[in-house]
Amino acid sequence: MNHRILISFLTLLLLQTGALKLIAQEITVSDYSTLQTNDYLNLKLPPLDSLFENAKQGPIYQLAAVKEQIEKKILAKERKAFLSFFSIRGSYQYGTFSNDATFTDITTPVISTYSTAAQTNYTVGGAVSIPLDGLFDLVPRVRRQKLLVKTAQLEREMKFEELKREIIQLYVTANAQLNTLKLRAEAVVLETAQYGITEKDFTNGIIESKELSTQKSIQSNAIETYENSKAELNKSLMILEVITHSTIIKK
Repeated sequence: MNHRILISFLTLLLLQTGALKLIAQEITVSDYSTLQTNDYLNLKLPPLDSLFENAKQGPIYQLAAVKEQIEKKILAKERKAFLSFFSIRGSYQYGTFSNDATFTDITTPVISTYSTAAQTNYTVGGAVSIPLDGLFDLVPRVRRQKLLVKTAQLEREMKFEELKREIIQLYVTANAQLNTLKLRAEAVVLETAQYGITEKDFTNGIIESKELSTQKSIQSNAIETYENSKAELNKSLMILEVITHSTIIKK
């Protein structure tokens, strides 16, 4: 049987019988639009170890794990390949047999006889057929399949390493963006307070409208910078949630 066809067949069989315990998990991304400034100031990212572990529930890692299990199932089959050299056959029959006979001659009247009997018949047998190419390929086939199992294990580990590198990059970026956001939130508070003072001075005639306009522009730039930082941070956190199947924000 073709190797790819066999893998497809085993995948369906394992999924149907429950040998592969895969649970489809819906990814729910947090709604960051409802967060306030204090939510970000109190935010702490989960430990990296927990994010790594939760990432194993994602489809990338799960697919690699399925392939590894399939190769192991095929290896178990190859180790029993010698059984194909032997065959056993048998049959069993049970039934009632009847005999109906009629006899006569010139001196004997017609005589009819009828008899029935229950009979049981069975046969048991076996056969051995050992093709030389199959015999000498038994051990190499097992060795080749062991290599395929090892390949599947390495592919799973590689996928996990790639996931961890991506998680680390997002984790570091999110932490840096979070620290920057906290600083820019403080800048918004200070510039808003300063604008309030400037507005009072303008109302009291202490300063001119030009100074009020300048302070308003500074406040607007601080708010815009803060909002841009918040958007970048939200994007990093949302991607991190999708990759790790973890809830970053727990309110």
